[in-house]
Amino acid sequence: MVEVRWAREGEIDRQKELWKLCFGDPEWYIDFYFANRYKKDETLVLLYNGEIIAMLTLMPVRTVFPDNQSAASSMLYAVGTHPEYQHEGFGTQLMDLCRQNLEENNIGFSILVPVNQKIVDFYHNQGYKENFYLRELPFRYDKIDSLIPGLEALRPQSCTLSSLEPQEYNARRNEQLKGKFFIAYGDEDIQYQKKLSQHSGADIYGVSIEETAGCVVKGCAVIERISSEKVLIKELLISEESYHPVIKEIVKLVPAKEYILRTPAYLGKNLGGKVRSFGMIKEHGDFEPKVTSEDRGYLGIAFD
Repeated sequence: MVEVRWAREGEIDRQKELWKLCFGDPEWYIDFYFANRYKKDETLVLLYNGEIIAMLTLMPVRTVFPDNQSAASSMLYAVGTHPEYQHEGFGTQLMDLCRQNLEENNIGFSILVPVNQKIVDFYHNQGYKENFYLRELPFRYDKIDSLIPGLEALRPQSCTLSSLEPQEYNARRNEQLKGKFFIAYGDEDIQYQKKLSQHSGADIYGVSIEETAGCVVKGCAVIERISSEKVLIKELLISEESYHPVIKEIVKLVPAKEYILRTPAYLGKNLGGKVRSFGMIKEHGDFEPKVTSEDRGYLGIAFD
């Protein structure tokens, strides 16, 4: 017998066990998520013969269009089926009930980040298309001056990074992305990202650039420490002309041997790196403007 419903009290241990089997995340992260972000009324579970064998989380977000219109949306997170029950249609049943719930609640779009390329075809069959991209650049501390040769000398700048509260970070993020196709998060999710960054030994930051003419350019950055020798700059939103001093300030503030920098795909061309697909989207209603396959949206944080 199959039952799909919202999660209930007393089921967290089984969900943690399922999460570990599906995604292989370290136990500290699983415990961290359930302590800081989990909500049973945002978590759909599928039971087979009374046991939870599949689950997904529906995080409320907004899809924002270049003309600043927006639509209520859900980001599907931690979508997983127990390995012993995969390829038997349970994941499809869970996604079908999820779709029905979204449509009944007038949710315009659902968004997700595939855990790996192998599962992309499954989501294609569910009606999702790849519409979110990012630019990703790995670099070493000892090679930082070769990232954008000569740019710092072109525009003398003084850069500072300071920890931001979630509401301020979100306001700055939305302003930086204004006029683009992107996913906007609630302050609660930025708060979760802040806790996650701080747990790793970094933070979410406001970026301020003071130029020689007295002009101040503002931006923001999300940074996570992966290990003692590796740091992920998960989001960097500021003008391309300011990348060089910002990156140099980041490596002073959060020292490591290796870094991974992520930016929106439309930024960072002078840095090089690789533009890759990052997320998928599905429309659940008749919305204007439409999202087409030519649109390259920015998903950003995504808690991957």
